[in-house]
Amino acid sequence: MDHPLTTATEVPEGFVPATHGGPYAKELGPFWSHRAADHTALGIRVAHRHSNSMGGAHGGFVATLADLGLVHAVAVAREKAGLPRAVLATVNLSVDYLGRPKEGCWLEVRAQVTRLGRNIAFAEGTMLADGKRVARVSAVFAMQARR
Repeated sequence: MDHPLTTATEVPEGFVPATHGGPYAKELGPFWSHRAADHTALGIRVAHRHSNSMGGAHGGFVATLADLGLVHAVAVAREKAGLPRAVLATVNLSVDYLGRPKEGCWLEVRAQVTRLGRNIAFAEGTMLADGKRVARVSAVFAMQARR
């Protein structure tokens, strides 16, 4: 059964509520963000509503978190570079599933932007379930100035 996060111990230290994302992300959340020197992370506690019949995070949910985490890293990189906010559209998303995140685990994407161009960005990262690597992720995003 889903329940809201009730204590700070349910979210790792250094994570703050993520404030980005549209209606889809908000319905799946809450998501939590962390900016480290070498990566940007986006995480969530896997709830029953994110799970498949085997008691693990649904593969589609894992792919969604990969997309959200990688695009979040691009947005942060743009901000750090002093660039204005942009519309970011996923051109390609790759998820290599390496393990099964279980219901109740802390699931996070640690992402790095490998190339930030004028109109396109590349990002890659690792997905961890309670610190154990469960996926390798990468994406390409098209960027367009907001109007």
